Amino acid sequence: MNIELLYIISIIFLFLLILYIIKQIKLAREISLKDTTLENIEEKLKKHKLIGGRHKRTNKKNPPIV
Repeated sequence: MNIELLYIISIIFLFLLILYIIKQIKLAREISLKDTTLENIEEKLKKHKLIGGRHKRTNKKNPPIV
């Protein structure tokens, strides 16, 4: 009884995991098709603070690369 329940739960979990991975791949393809120019990608990364931008405390000897 317990082993069958464990199998069912693990199969459901595996199915949901596969659906999640497929959804992430589709989303990544959609984003890559929309943002084909490098400038648009850089602007979005700057918005999300993933690449250097203006910060309150900057090191004057080594300013962030923009």
